[in-house]
Amino acid sequence: MSSQFISFPKDFLWGAATSSFQIEGSPLADGAAKSNWYEWTKTPGRIADGTDGDVACDHYHNYKADVALMKLMGLKSYRFSLSWPRIIPERGRVNEKAIEFYRNLIHELNQAGIVPCATLFHWEVPVWAKGEWENRETAVAFQEYAEVVFKRLGKDVKIWATHNEPVVVSLLGYIWGFFPPGIMDRKIHARVVHHLNLAHGLAVQTFRQMNLGGEIGWVQALTTFRTTSTDPKDLQHAKNMEALHNGSYLDPSAGRGYPPFFFDYAKISSAEYEKDLKTIAQPLDFLGVNHYFPTYTRYVPGINLFDNDFTMPDGLPINDLGWPVVPEALYELLASLWKTYGFKKLLITENGLPTRDSVRSIEETIEDDLRVYYLGQYLANCHRAIQEGVPLKGYMAWSLMDNFEWCHGYDPRFGLIHVDFKTQKRTFKKSAKWYQKAIAENGFDVGLLPQNPSYKIFKAVGANARNF
Repeated sequence: MSSQFISFPKDFLWGAATSSFQIEGSPLADGAAKSNWYEWTKTPGRIADGTDGDVACDHYHNYKADVALMKLMGLKSYRFSLSWPRIIPERGRVNEKAIEFYRNLIHELNQAGIVPCATLFHWEVPVWAKGEWENRETAVAFQEYAEVVFKRLGKDVKIWATHNEPVVVSLLGYIWGFFPPGIMDRKIHARVVHHLNLAHGLAVQTFRQMNLGGEIGWVQALTTFRTTSTDPKDLQHAKNMEALHNGSYLDPSAGRGYPPFFFDYAKISSAEYEKDLKTIAQPLDFLGVNHYFPTYTRYVPGINLFDNDFTMPDGLPINDLGWPVVPEALYELLASLWKTYGFKKLLITENGLPTRDSVRSIEETIEDDLRVYYLGQYLANCHRAIQEGVPLKGYMAWSLMDNFEWCHGYDPRFGLIHVDFKTQKRTFKKSAKWYQKAIAENGFDVGLLPQNPSYKIFKAVGANARNF
């Protein structure tokens, strides 16, 4: 072994992740209800390339073959989500065919020796949930859905997550307006955050009451907040942005209540939120960390609803979506989470690289040295965190396969496995083969990663409104 070979703990959980709407296709099959995302994709102008998730990777029909590919890759775990509108087509009624689909998928995974990691909510809200997360009743309906799932599937799944990236739901749906329902309102945003937190707490309570064994946590999109300024206003603004993005979910979950800036930002009283804090603060078995880039801050009142200039410093490497590539930010984030909250178990539940068909050849897409380099650099920072005592127990690459990437459509590809969306042919990319070898050896040689990665270099031109 090279002196640059890094080994991971023997029980390290190597995996990959997907979500239901992004890969399953057949969103209305077998009696499923429409979701908010189904309707969003049918609204002209909402999806960059005008596509939808009606077929996607057709995983609904190809799940057995896809699990076989996971086994071939050597995955130890697979993180996927359940479709709430597929399982509960109307409140109080269970779609048995949907339960059968997920039961069969879970069976295939267990038979293949792959640990199923199931997420209850990855952004799909049934259309019957009027008002979506603005409505407190949606949190109660989510608890009812969780109870159904735990009763039917709980004994066969050992790792559960309630929500995936609720901060993305709240910010992109209720501040930026890019995701459904397309609202831009600070007060409504606060209400949505609270109801997402409440739904999470209620679901965890239900899980504990059923004594199912296994583990439950939730998955957060987390980032570090940086500023190149020394102005005290900018330094404080970075702290405020971190409180709003990270703290609005982590703090109440940890029993600390909401950060003060949460209420200052929305210009609301804390009184109506306090009655639910005990329910929200349920002990968790793990925190799932989704991380792609650090966020840059500078206080510019009125530039957007955050009063934040997101412009990055010149010279940063960026990926095909313009996101900064800063591997050490993942190490910094993990160390900070451990120090600040004392989590006993962390999992990287998403981390990955987009490449775009519109700027890269098919050869470069499949022989993806850039993704190999990216994964290696980020995993090396995971290893660094582990060496310093951070209880990081697994890494799940985003994503298992190319899929429907929400408002971007199909142009960005995050997959280890290439999908030809016309033929549904799956092909292992170079990154899949590298990951396969890393799993088999429980580590990799940092010195053998591809050199001279073909990142773009950021050049600041004016003030950008966002960097996602």
